[in-house]
Amino acid sequence: MPTNVPPQYREAEQRFRDAETVQAKIAALQEMLQIMPKHKGTDHLKAQLRSRLSKLMSDLETATGGKGGRTEPFSIPKDGAGRVTLIGPTNVGKSLILSNATGAKTKVGAYALSTQEPVPGMYPFNDIYFQMVDTPPINNIATQSRLYGLLRTSDVFIFVSDLTNNPIEQTHQSFRELKEWGFKLAGKTINTDIEDRQVHKPTLILCNKADIPDALDQYEIMEQEFSSTFPVIMASAEENVGLDELGHHIFEALNIIRVYTKSPREKLNDFEKKEPVVLPIGSTVAEAAKQVHKDLSRSLKYGVLWGESGKFDGQRVGRNHVMTDGDIIEIHI
Repeated sequence: MPTNVPPQYREAEQRFRDAETVQAKIAALQEMLQIMPKHKGTDHLKAQLRSRLSKLMSDLETATGGKGGRTEPFSIPKDGAGRVTLIGPTNVGKSLILSNATGAKTKVGAYALSTQEPVPGMYPFNDIYFQMVDTPPINNIATQSRLYGLLRTSDVFIFVSDLTNNPIEQTHQSFRELKEWGFKLAGKTINTDIEDRQVHKPTLILCNKADIPDALDQYEIMEQEFSSTFPVIMASAEENVGLDELGHHIFEALNIIRVYTKSPREKLNDFEKKEPVVLPIGSTVAEAAKQVHKDLSRSLKYGVLWGESGKFDGQRVGRNHVMTDGDIIEIHI
């Protein structure tokens, strides 16, 4: 180990050695990588730590527990155009939001800690689906270590605040806790590498229980406090209000586009826009072709385009043409 590491590194290293769970080891390794000085003398150690981190994350994703190979409930396969995770304290309405937004069966209760395991559902939005996951309260010590691993795989955080229960302090306290776990909360997706995306999380604030008297005053205070950094959305899970608006914010936070692929044999008048390819903003025709099938990208000659990224409908474009949301592309090989 290099001798010029700060004391905080040695403390994190000791936490790694003492850790009894995979999640705790991951948290310690992540902290060690963040603290480690950046110079050539640490390159070899960094590579070792990243290798350990990669193996532990793989173990976490394939974890099983109990007899009969019961799947670890916090290890949920990703699905849809992105994973958005509902987080927050107990009794803020996360389960009812998931149920109303996706139709998933959840345990909705007026008592504390009614959600003990994550519950996934599929949120429909303009021809695509987001995977929305309800989670136990972030302050539930019994599930914190396993929740950490799930949160790392999330693409967007939706923090649910309760407008009837001191939402300002509730939000600040929860954000402090998430930052202590190593997460960096932002209003929009940051274009970084895979490792960074596991800690940099675009975050939305969903202010629930707007149907309760005096809640609107609290919402205005929440807007004043947080809207300069995070999208702040008013909602009522009880009245099913605000969930449609939420979809637009999720789509924007994911930094994605929908591209519709059309067969050259299909007439444009008969073409129906459905089941688009989902790509990061800034993607090209070649990347859209690869998403359809890897061989298409290699044999792609040109595309015929209808949409806002072209100068006119039916324009012939090259493989490096950058596409925009809603484009229709006809791939020619």
